[in-house]
Amino acid sequence: MHPRDLTTRAEYEAVLDLLPGDIRALAEPRIHLIEEITLDKGQNLKIKLDGLRLEYHREIDQQDMLYISARAGKFRDDGRRGLPGTLHRVSADFDEDDIIDKITVRVGRAVQGVAEPLRSYIERASGIAVIGPPAVGKTTLLRDIARIRAEVLGSGLLVIDSSNEITGDGDMPHPMLTRARRFKVGDPEQQAPKLKRAIRNHGPEEVLMDEVGYNGDVPLLVSAARLGVTVIATMHGRVVENVLRNPPLLPLLGVSIDERTGDLIKRAECCFSMAIEVHGKGQYLVHENLNAVTESLLRGEQPQGVQVGRWGDELPQLLAAG
Repeated sequence: MHPRDLTTRAEYEAVLDLLPGDIRALAEPRIHLIEEITLDKGQNLKIKLDGLRLEYHREIDQQDMLYISARAGKFRDDGRRGLPGTLHRVSADFDEDDIIDKITVRVGRAVQGVAEPLRSYIERASGIAVIGPPAVGKTTLLRDIARIRAEVLGSGLLVIDSSNEITGDGDMPHPMLTRARRFKVGDPEQQAPKLKRAIRNHGPEEVLMDEVGYNGDVPLLVSAARLGVTVIATMHGRVVENVLRNPPLLPLLGVSIDERTGDLIKRAECCFSMAIEVHGKGQYLVHENLNAVTESLLRGEQPQGVQVGRWGDELPQLLAAG
């Protein structure tokens, strides 16, 4: 299956309708390629388009801020706002007088098929860590992983959607993800309480989440994994070793810090059987045995993985850790 953008014209229109006329006219012909629109008061308009960051000689002023915020609606306490019926996100920041001076519009897409090159790994995994830096497509991949897992698990797959970016911000989840059970959160600070209630009250076989490691969710995921609930989650980092350098995430790898020596020690099994490093759009490096990779890194060795996707054919490659 070749990747297919399921984003409808109405979903793209929801982004375009936010924009002042001249910015809309600039964005509309290339909206299917735009990933992010950046508007900072007093600075030029910036657009990230198919991986490229472009700057236009169009200065952003306060009227632009007011125009967009009026159409986006009220922002949550975390400065974010989803557009109902879409996967888009609008984020705002405020100056010392609580006036909006920065807006970022992220264009979210439902791309079916991006996980297909990984299907054989995804189907046999018992927990998946999706690792990558911001804006490389982790959430897009996560949505398609959810689609594949839900083919078998159906309502046994529970999606904890902290910012409503996985399944969308409307009353109904995006059509690509209707088989899974969706738990809207809307505020990342409520992610852990929502996760706790979902596990206790709704008996999931598998939990899928975006951007773990914040607001107390890690202990809950560790506990869930020990009870037999499979965990799929994204986390920031370029390679697995970056996760080992992030103390809040260590319990997910079964690693703790020796209080006496400061050394990292493997004390338990990872919460994930495998890790997928996202190195770019369609570029994945798979570590099918995350426990072995973690132990290898702790010995100072380089982990071995398999390149999958647009790198070329699946060939074992050594990836330098770091």
